[in-house]
Amino acid sequence: MSGEEIVEDGSVVATIPDYENTLFVRGVTGIELEVLVVDEKVWFQTNLLKYVNEYRFENIADLQDVDRLLGLELLSYRYTAWLTKGQDYDGLQFQEKDVRDHKQKIDTEIRMLKKHMGMDRKGRVESESESVSDYLKNLHRRAEEFGIHRDNQIAVIMDIFNDLKTMVLINLRIDEEEQRELGASRQQIFEWIIETAIPRYDEVDNKFRQNQRLWIQEVS
Repeated sequence: MSGEEIVEDGSVVATIPDYENTLFVRGVTGIELEVLVVDEKVWFQTNLLKYVNEYRFENIADLQDVDRLLGLELLSYRYTAWLTKGQDYDGLQFQEKDVRDHKQKIDTEIRMLKKHMGMDRKGRVESESESVSDYLKNLHRRAEEFGIHRDNQIAVIMDIFNDLKTMVLINLRIDEEEQRELGASRQQIFEWIIETAIPRYDEVDNKFRQNQRLWIQEVS
C-alpha cells in the first residue's frame, strides 16, 4: 500500500500508508488534524482535555501553540508505538535508527515549546502562585464572556427558529407551486437549513472559540 514518505536528511525514515477510512480530530482552535488509527484519536482527545482543564491560555496565539504541541506529541506517540511493535500500523518494516532519531528531534522540539508556553516546572510553579484576588477576577471575566456568548447564541437561535417556523407554516398552508415561488418547499427549507441556518450558528460559535480563554480551575 503506497502512502506518504517521511524523509529525514534525504533518506526515507518510514512510509505512512494511505488509509481508506481517514480519521480526524479537532484542536482547540477548531483546526482539523488527521490521525491514522483509533488509538491516536483517543490519545489526542484525552490529552487535549487534559491541557484544557489544567492550563490557561490567554489568546489565539497560545491556542495555536497548543494545537502545534499536540501535533508534535501525536507524532512522538506514533513513533513510540511503531518502535514498540517493530512495525508501523500497516505491518510494514522501517529503519529503526532513523525513526528513533526523528522521534528524538521531535521530543526536543516538544520540550522547547512547552518551556516557551510556560508548561515546564517553572511555568507551573508561577501559575500556581496566582493570588486568590486574581483568580476571582479571572473567574468573573470568564463568566462574563460566557454569558455574552450564550446571549449571542440565544439571539441567533431565536432568529433562525422564527425564520424556520415561518417557512414551515407557509409550506403547510399553500400548494407546491406557491411553495416553490415563496422559497418554502421542503427541498428549499432543507437547503436553507444547510446553507444559511447552520453557518449562521457556527459563525457565532466559532467566533467564541477563537477568543475564548481557558483558565486553571484550582488554586493551590
